Amino acid sequence: MQNASNSAAVWAVMTAPLLRLEQQLGVRRLRRGMITMLTAWLGYFIIISMWARALNRVTVPVLDVPLGVFLAAQGTAVIFCAALVLMVKIASATGATR
Repeated sequence: MQNASNSAAVWAVMTAPLLRLEQQLGVRRLRRGMITMLTAWLGYFIIISMWARALNRVTVPVLDVPLGVFLAAQGTAVIFCAALVLMVKIASATGATR
């Protein structure tokens, strides 16, 4: 009959490399997603800032805020929400949620 503590130790030794590999791949996917979202966010703000003076001549009627400021605030909220959705999808795909 096998010793239970011995088989548990063997099982731990066998699964450790697989767990490290899964964690490493999960971090890579997360990092790639974060870099993609950062690039989109920076691109959006570069485009908005290029036309900020022209956009700020127009005022949003209900809020009485310049259009450039309004678009920058909306872009921040949209990119933040997209980043959260992306992080949740990556975390659920790697099984990191508990």
